[in-house]
Amino acid sequence: MPRKIREFKAQLVREGFVYLPKRGKGSHQRWRHPLIKKTLTIPGKDGSDVPPYLEKQLTELLIKLEELKED
Repeated sequence: MPRKIREFKAQLVREGFVYLPKRGKGSHQRWRHPLIKKTLTIPGKDGSDVPPYLEKQLTELLIKLEELKED
């Protein structure tokens, strides 16, 4: 069973990502880590399932973050 958006956001906060303010209408949210210059866009509401592509994007960003921390 896929996890929910609220659980995904909680992990982002634990990893150090920062919520960026809204830009216009819609339910999408943008998150960015201070060390990584890429923005992660989260669609949907807190009760929605996390899409598989979003899980993959987070995994890639966390790998990149670990590489930066090692340097």
